[in-house]
Amino acid sequence: MLRVAEPASSGPIRVALYIDADNQSPQTASSLVDLLCAGLGARIVHATIAGNSDGKVSAGWSANLREQIPALPISMIVVPCRKDAADAALILALGADIADHLRLGTRVVLVSRDALLLAAAERARSAGCRIYVAYSDSGSLTARDPGLTTFLLPALSASGAQAEKPPLVTFVPKAPAEPSAPKAEVAKVIAQVRGMCKQQPGGGYSATDVGQALAKIGYKTPAERKRVIATFPGLRERGAHPHKLLVF
Repeated sequence: MLRVAEPASSGPIRVALYIDADNQSPQTASSLVDLLCAGLGARIVHATIAGNSDGKVSAGWSANLREQIPALPISMIVVPCRKDAADAALILALGADIADHLRLGTRVVLVSRDALLLAAAERARSAGCRIYVAYSDSGSLTARDPGLTTFLLPALSASGAQAEKPPLVTFVPKAPAEPSAPKAEVAKVIAQVRGMCKQQPGGGYSATDVGQALAKIGYKTPAERKRVIATFPGLRERGAHPHKLLVF
């Protein structure tokens, strides 16, 4: 956590990173630093990294950030291998630091696409914190809060490397996956999703709600959710994020 209090300066914008290492690959570190420092002229003053007790991904984030900024102060938080453990740790760390951020004019960049952290970011913003979200582009259904500026970092290839010439801050349409599940299983999943989601006026269900419902049913990864959604008969899409609707 941040310990040193400095007077606010008229120099580069101060940025503190809060990184969910269990959610975002350390391969995105170089693009994140390039966007903030070279692209926006900011100065990263601290990074807080939370990850599970396996530790490899957290260590990868630390190493990749230090490769870009050798003297960067980094706080590492080790959490148990449990759902939302890293999210909770980052929320507590941000809560402990937020008074200093407000006093020093430090901007916060939350590196995660988890809905729990996006909700925490909205609360921090309502408290006056200048907070932003950053994550790597993928096919995952993600709640994109219209009140939060979001940096969409380059997508990663299957090997974990970044695409050669990806866009930095843009949202791109995703190609549908091929159907692969039996019809009886698909019908059961659709019934469960409809029972867990609120139908919107004019028909259809929020894409965010559908993604969260599928995660609760047991489709834990973005790829699994994408595949099963593509099997919904007569699936149609309306609107765009964050108000995208799925009609089925």
